[in-house]
Amino acid sequence: MLTQTMVNSLEFARNSRFIEGNVPLKWLPNLADRLLELDGSLAVSLEGWQSEEKFLLRLVIDGTLLLQCQRCLASVRLPMQVNSVLQLISTDESWPDEELMDDEIDAIEASEALDVVGLIENEVLLALPLAPRHEYCELPGEAGVAENEYGSASFLALAALKKH
Repeated sequence: MLTQTMVNSLEFARNSRFIEGNVPLKWLPNLADRLLELDGSLAVSLEGWQSEEKFLLRLVIDGTLLLQCQRCLASVRLPMQVNSVLQLISTDESWPDEELMDDEIDAIEASEALDVVGLIENEVLLALPLAPRHEYCELPGEAGVAENEYGSASFLALAALKKH
């Protein structure tokens, strides 16, 4: 279980701190409406460090989510692996556009009370596919429909119209 859920982000990075643990899915309310099951948890780690004059956090999230396939409407297991590097920007700093041109580092505002669980939830929501689905599955209602003289079952309606 993740025991430290709030950190002073700049102090955390400045002192090269590290925390890890499990976050129950039921702690993530904005994610709950997208999940079919809230019984599991995600393994997370948060590491802070300073590089030159930058304060950075690395958030690693690992687990599996049970979502609804948007193609066949059955459940689909989605492996969730997030590895985000976040640059902390204090309120008196300007946002460094040119330094963040590569997509490997995102910027967030530094906070004396950074909600670690909220940060985890946001990163998971950003990593979710828009329409989760199996790689291969049947559409609802197609199971058991046989081929006919016109080919696939999807042309049955057109064949019926042609006969009239």
